[in-house]
This record gives sequence, structure tokens and C-alpha cells, in this order.
Amino acid sequence: MATGHDPHNESTQARGEAAAMRAAELRLRGAEIAAGATSTPASAANARERAERARERAASAHRAAATRHVEAGQAHRRAAAAHEQAAIRASDTAGGKHQDAAAGHRDSAELHDAAAVADQSAADADDPSS
Repeated sequence: MATGHDPHNESTQARGEAAAMRAAELRLRGAEIAAGATSTPASAANARERAERARERAASAHRAAATRHVEAGQAHRRAAAAHEQAAIRASDTAGGKHQDAAAGHRDSAELHDAAAVADQSAADADDPSS
């Protein structure tokens, strides 16, 4: 069991807190509009700024997901290689099982590769500078 500092958990918590703050802002703005408030140049600029930040967060999340998929694919390939090495040293029956496991890991690696490409494409679509 891992213990100690987990930066991924902290970033997840920070993102959750930021999302809760954005939701509260949107509820407040919705209540203002329901009460008859109209759009102003300042509120429109604020909405554009929030939308831009959301787009940036989406692109960042897609890039992070693509990176994790690449890492998962690499881990599956390492596992496949370990099973193939074990198959070389194993009996015929056990060797076949290791070969089957290796094939499963390679299939999983390919799925992660495809997911990484999809997430990177989504990040590129979210980021007009790329």
C-alpha cells in the first residue's frame, strides 16, 4: 500500500474545488438573470473569459489523458514481454498460457494507443494554437 504525498490526488482535489466554485458562480449568475438582470459588456467579457479557461482546462485534461494512455500502453508492452520471456522458460502448457497473456497485453496496449491518439486529437481541437 502506498503512503505519503500523492500529487495526483491533490490535483484532483484542486480541480474539484475549482469546479465547485465555477458551479457556484454559474448558479449566482443564473439567479441574477432569473431576477431580471441583463447582460453587460463586463458580464459578457467575464463569460468569454470563463469559456476560454474551460477550453484550456479541457485541452489540458485531454493531453494528460493521452499521456496516461501512452504510459499504460508501455506498461502493457512490458508485461507482454515478461510473459513472452516466461513462456520461453515454461512447459508447453504454461508456455501457451503465457503466450495468451502476452497477446492480451498487446491487445490492451493497442487500445491504449488508440485512446491516446483520440485524446490528443481532442486536445488539439480544444487548442486553436496547435
